Amino acid sequence: MRRRRIGHGTVEERLKLLVEAVRLRELGYSYTKIGNLLCVGEDTVSSWVRGERPKRISSYNPDLSPSPNLAYLVGFYLGDGRSAGSEKKVRFKLADRLQLEYVNTIVAGILKRAPKPIRLEGPFYAVDYDSVALSDYLERPLCELMIEVDGYGNDFLQGFYDAEGYVSGLVDRSTRRVNGISIGLANTRLEYLLTVSGLISGYGLHGRVKRTHRAGEAMTIRGRTWVRRNAVYHLVLQGVSYARVFQNKVGFRNPGKTRKLADLITVMEMAPEERYAWFTTHYRKEGWKWVRMDK
Repeated sequence: MRRRRIGHGTVEERLKLLVEAVRLRELGYSYTKIGNLLCVGEDTVSSWVRGERPKRISSYNPDLSPSPNLAYLVGFYLGDGRSAGSEKKVRFKLADRLQLEYVNTIVAGILKRAPKPIRLEGPFYAVDYDSVALSDYLERPLCELMIEVDGYGNDFLQGFYDAEGYVSGLVDRSTRRVNGISIGLANTRLEYLLTVSGLISGYGLHGRVKRTHRAGEAMTIRGRTWVRRNAVYHLVLQGVSYARVFQNKVGFRNPGKTRKLADLITVMEMAPEERYAWFTTHYRKEGWKWVRMDK
């Protein structure tokens, strides 16, 4: 039988376990029997009955009241987070360490604890958090989450775009031209992109949603090949006018994406014959994307 990790629950949930353990002991149940009934360790039951309150009994009291950072976290989680199944962990696994460090501080503030150590897992950086309350909150249906973030829609969008968004210059190396700007989102959940599309339409931004990859296709990330479990959909905005509106009304919190968007808007304000030289002086091609040289 899988034992319950006491640090997962809310304060109220864990205090209920403690009270129930004491009650069962008064009825004559053994520590082993109580542990099996409550799915906790025998030593934990023993310490409760003897009045030794575990240190972690009050370690979590997450602040899940509506706020800009909670709305940002909801958006980021829908884009790049996941639940660790029955363990009730909230987990992030990213290639961008600086982005993960930022999200780590957001989650730490909501959980009222110090940021957790970030570990390296293959080509990715990872961190997870033991919190039933936060896991259950983030795993709620999309319609319920959108009600929760009402009033903080822009923060939600920033979280989603930081997680799944990208900025690209439409660069033609054969003609040495930069022909435009593309701001996109990629996700396996079509309903997420349709929700985002509806929100940004309030700013006059109207993109197109398309399927770009089928389930079962191979993909390469940092030299390693993976197989896609699900189809991938993209929401794409194109044009410098849309880029300016996005920059002013939505934007990123991610500094790298913020800078690239500003650079490309600057490039598109130059004369067409000057754009390519400036862009390739500051950016180089790495794989399928352009990366700033002084990153």
